[in-house]
Amino acid sequence: MATRSTGHRVGSTWIAIVAVVALAAGVGILAALAVERGERAVPEGTAAPVPTFALGVQTPSPTPSATPTPEARPRQSERFLAVGPGAMWRATAGACAKEGPLLERSVDGGAMWTDVTPRYRGAAQVASLDVFEGSEAGIVAGVGGGCDTQALRTYTEGEFWDSYPDVLAQSRYVDVFDAAVVHTRTGRVAAPCPDAHGLRATGPVVALVCDGTAYVLSPDNAWLPLPGTDAAAVAISSGDLWSAHTAEDCTGLAITRFDGADPAAGTRVTCAAADSAGPIALAAVGDALWLWAGDAVSRIG
Repeated sequence: MATRSTGHRVGSTWIAIVAVVALAAGVGILAALAVERGERAVPEGTAAPVPTFALGVQTPSPTPSATPTPEARPRQSERFLAVGPGAMWRATAGACAKEGPLLERSVDGGAMWTDVTPRYRGAAQVASLDVFEGSEAGIVAGVGGGCDTQALRTYTEGEFWDSYPDVLAQSRYVDVFDAAVVHTRTGRVAAPCPDAHGLRATGPVVALVCDGTAYVLSPDNAWLPLPGTDAAAVAISSGDLWSAHTAEDCTGLAITRFDGADPAAGTRVTCAAADSAGPIALAAVGDALWLWAGDAVSRIG
């Protein structure tokens, strides 16, 4: 009896071992199949997406920043020169929110100059300069932090200045913000280039310099080019127009006079010792011609 019980227990043990081994093998096969299916579902080298959960908190979209306002074109070095029978006036343009302008007056032919810049009025950029009543002057200027365009005049030889809106409406000048726009008595006119400068206007004649070419404005608001390369400045007097430009037979600048501001009626007047690449200004009074080059203002014709 004892021997039979022992054999029975041994047989049962082997059966249990075989069952465990079979179960383990089955589990291994199932695991291998699962891995194989997972590898086919997710391409090699690609991580499965991580689940995300909304918690009811929404993040607001960032507020777009305001587009900055284009700054005014820097014209600090542009020069203006106006000559009257009682005084001479000159100015460097300056630029709004940057280097300010400098306006000066001379009563001895340019030997000595007095600073009369209307800083107390907030003058930040000069766009035109004209003489009136012999010894007084007026400017168009950008004024204050907003560079508002105003026409300022002095009747006290530069000591005090006042704003005259009616004068501004009749003034001709390059816009203080956009040098591709010219203000005339009949409205805004597109300049012949994006970088107009050196505008002068007397009576019906309006002229300026663009990309090295001098232009005169026709009655129908068309810009007519004047002969001459590398134009640097223009001046107007008694309906005639002068242009300072380079020429092969001139050292420095050639000065050409256009009778009646007619581009086809040019006559060489003189040659002036001045650098065409540097800032200069030209002024005409009758047949007399004045040039501001470097630090000196001198008569050249």
